Amino acid sequence: MLASLDLDDATITIEYQLAPRMVVFSHGFGVTRAGRGLFTDIAKALPAGVGYVLFDYNEVDEASATVRATSFSDQVRRLQAVLDWTRQQTGVQQLDIIAHSMGCLVVAELSPENIGSILLLAPPTNAAAGKRRERYTNVAGVKFTNNAWHIPRRDGTTTIVPETFFTELEQVDAEGELIKLALFRPYMLIIAEADDVLDDADYTELMVMADVTSLGIEAADHNFTGAARQKLVALINQQLQRML
Repeated sequence: MLASLDLDDATITIEYQLAPRMVVFSHGFGVTRAGRGLFTDIAKALPAGVGYVLFDYNEVDEASATVRATSFSDQVRRLQAVLDWTRQQTGVQQLDIIAHSMGCLVVAELSPENIGSILLLAPPTNAAAGKRRERYTNVAGVKFTNNAWHIPRRDGTTTIVPETFFTELEQVDAEGELIKLALFRPYMLIIAEADDVLDDADYTELMVMADVTSLGIEAADHNFTGAARQKLVALINQQLQRML
């Protein structure tokens, strides 16, 4: 099902399936809610009694195959609005969050209350986050127009990133936010052990924290493609079923 959530200056399209327990998905940098099929594959395989919410942090223009990145602070605001909307739906008793990549930092920054479980997939740490501008503005075919970077992506779309986005993100202490979240509440960290995007991510500090449960998926790239996707889905279902 689809619904529209109107904010003061934006409209968020929400794709959802209601159940007593709801998983809210927080996607990564410059993609859509269905980007790379990661969240849609997880959503399709959720256990009985578990529904989901998919939404976009960014402004998506399907006609031109472009995704315009919103600011980090706006993404935090959107996540809070979607969580509030989900709680208001009839029959919803519990919310869980599954986040990927930069979407993990949005969750950590918000540190939402009254959440059942949080699973973070391949979050960036400071070393990786600090190189985001360099990594994406040097890809083949990138253009800089009207103070924004137009970045071609593997799936044929173009991500438009205002220069101010990178400036704001560089002020975010990625590891500090992830540590702060662990001090606020427990969560699970799922590591892509062959991460081709965040190959310099360092989870050492997080892995020794008492309230962080860390698991790695061998040979998994950043988007958990191929056989790693199946392992990820199975692992997530296992964790969710333990809490039913």
